[in-house]
Amino acid sequence: MTVTISRASVDSVKDGAACKPISWPRLLEGTELIGQTAGSGMREPPYLVRRRDGQVVQLSQLLYVIASCMDGRDLAAIADCAGARLDLRITPEQVAYVAEHKLFSLGLVAHRDGTEPRLERRNALLLLKFRTGIVPERAVNGLAALLWPLFLPPVVIATAATLLTVDIWLKTSRGIGAGLQTVISRPALALALFSLVILSLAFHECGHAAACRYGGARPARIGIGIYLVWPVFYSDVTDSYRLSKAGRLRTDLGGVYFNALFALAAAGAYFATAFKPLLIVVVSQQILMLDQFIPWVRLDGYHIVSDLIGVSDLFARIKPVIASLAPGRRPDRRVTELKRWARIAVTTWVLTTVAVLLATAFVIVLDAPSYLSEAWQSLFSQSNLVAAGARVGNVVDVLIGVIGSVMLLLPLAGITLTYVLICRRIGRALALRRVRMELEAGSDEEKNPHSDPTRFLTGTHSSGEHCAKQGSGRKQTGWSGGHPVCGFRAAADPGSSSAAIPSPQAPQPTAARGARAAHRAGWQSPVLRQVGEKEPW
Repeated sequence: MTVTISRASVDSVKDGAACKPISWPRLLEGTELIGQTAGSGMREPPYLVRRRDGQVVQLSQLLYVIASCMDGRDLAAIADCAGARLDLRITPEQVAYVAEHKLFSLGLVAHRDGTEPRLERRNALLLLKFRTGIVPERAVNGLAALLWPLFLPPVVIATAATLLTVDIWLKTSRGIGAGLQTVISRPALALALFSLVILSLAFHECGHAAACRYGGARPARIGIGIYLVWPVFYSDVTDSYRLSKAGRLRTDLGGVYFNALFALAAAGAYFATAFKPLLIVVVSQQILMLDQFIPWVRLDGYHIVSDLIGVSDLFARIKPVIASLAPGRRPDRRVTELKRWARIAVTTWVLTTVAVLLATAFVIVLDAPSYLSEAWQSLFSQSNLVAAGARVGNVVDVLIGVIGSVMLLLPLAGITLTYVLICRRIGRALALRRVRMELEAGSDEEKNPHSDPTRFLTGTHSSGEHCAKQGSGRKQTGWSGGHPVCGFRAAADPGSSSAAIPSPQAPQPTAARGARAAHRAGWQSPVLRQVGEKEPW
């Protein structure tokens, strides 16, 4: 079921000259109910809701049904509607509690006093930053409408067979070596090849958008952002969350598929012109394709693994998965909610990711002195090249020197930024641990039932916390951060089961007791998190 709250539906409450006040609670304008996640690796597949800012939120079935009834009815009508759909007894007080303490925090409804929620974006680990759209949504959809036939099965099979044939020919020929010699003897060609690589990265994002459109979803903008320190293209294909698992995987693979098409176009240009440097483009595209399959950072490979398992933001599960491996420790809800095979897969990904990231950090720290020394010497050489080119008016030498200097400085900035981020995260974790220990030592849960220490750790309302998604949003894919999923998680009672309703024999809670009764009944649902956008890059 997909329901979008539009301005037309809001205006429909007007009857002639009299304008009746809109009943509370009501989903905010632009909120879209997507439905249940297809191919989920969780025991109870979550339901998705897209906020008006484009980010996706996961809800339990109970809260999703209640939200779907918030179309202008009053509390009693919403309770009757949701209760009839779920065959449960729901009270108006419980609906009010959900609206104020759950859906408001997630940015889906306004507060009782009319205050609109603050729509905050997730701040997940290794997420794309400073995103700026360069191709608007309307233009992207027009382009995707032209390109989606490339995903027809006969075209895909023909592309794979042709690329395999070209690779076999490249292995037996000597064209790549001759192409390299040509580029070395004519430095201006290096700039041309560099421009083709940049163009292929933009074409890569068109592949994600076209695959999203082929599956029946609507891609959003294509833009540019910063991943650590590197400028990258991204495509917003968050709407692919509504697709089946096969549709989401097609969207994830759309970028590398378009890299394959770009490589075949370069090969065709070579056979037409015999210009050997074009063979370097063919090889470079396939290197980029292999690079995209790395699953330990937010490249296409990460989103592919996430969609294969059917679990959103894997990075948010690193800490609970590692903690669950400790003997005698009760696993976190984010671990126990997974199916057995999904839990094994996520644990495998977590262990390999931690090992790779730690090994990378160790190598960076170990080799940093020698790298800095060599980079400093190379930077002087590039500066001399720029100065010499400027004196004689050689634009090519100037551009090559500038690009070389930037390529030297970016890794230095990346090493510094990575070190700073690691120190900040360690310091923050230690500080939060200290605060938690002080709160636990100085509080009495029986005397003060609201002394939940997680309220002070999240910086948000006690009903949720930021997880460390993308995803699709992507999701975010490709150089993108595409299938991204992360965000708010219920802070109270993380070990409880899915939300339940009091039995029909239970007494009706009064307005004053509504919140406490809802809490005891399991309304502090742990299946509450902000998925974010899916933006592959």
